[in-house]
Amino acid sequence: MLSQHGVSRSLTQVALAVALVANASAVGIAQSGTVRRDVVARALAGESDFRNIEVSVDDDGRVLLTGDLPVLWVKLRAIKAALEAAGGQEIVSELRVPRAESDQALAEAVTEAIQRYAYYTVFDDISGLVKDGAVTLSGRVTAVPDKANDLTERVARVLGVQDIQNQIETMTGSPSDDELRFRLARRIFGHPSFERFGNRPNPPFHVVVENGIVTLVGYVQSRTEMLELQEIVAFTSGILRVDNQLETLR
Repeated sequence: MLSQHGVSRSLTQVALAVALVANASAVGIAQSGTVRRDVVARALAGESDFRNIEVSVDDDGRVLLTGDLPVLWVKLRAIKAALEAAGGQEIVSELRVPRAESDQALAEAVTEAIQRYAYYTVFDDISGLVKDGAVTLSGRVTAVPDKANDLTERVARVLGVQDIQNQIETMTGSPSDDELRFRLARRIFGHPSFERFGNRPNPPFHVVVENGIVTLVGYVQSRTEMLELQEIVAFTSGILRVDNQLETLR
């Protein structure tokens, strides 16, 4: 039978054992975090874009990335490289990129980046939303090349973008839709009202073809041009339906 003294001593021993286990666990977490930190630091050290990144360990033993980077694209690549080096273990990012002077200025820069993309054509349609430096891309693009990912990279390289959400839909490749696009391009840009756009990769209007259905989006000069474009498309062999969402400038 234990005495009061014996009970006290037993409780003290239990508490000491728990403390030792907890301390050993904390040491193990710290050591594990330190090992991952060193692995991640070595992985990032090989690229000049990452030279301003500081790699440390936070209080929970997670690898922490801090520092200032030029654009979001570099930040995303750094996080990806760190995750791969850490074997998928959690990475905490406090990396920063500069902000644009305003969402309006950023929207204009993003629009220019999209329009200058060599594979963005009359048969693609991209729209975007900018809020507090975060960009959301939506719309539909043809399947080849990988336009959705290419455009995400281009936008992520724009100075001031803080985050990007890619909601672009890539249309399924279809030989019949490809044939319709060829016929539509020939008829539209062969028409006197639209031949001036024939050498422009990105005219103000877009003709989205999917499963034989054509959606007209963007802008034309007048209601007359809007009706002309609709008629050209509607009377092209193989078109099942036309959804006219065009707007006029006057």
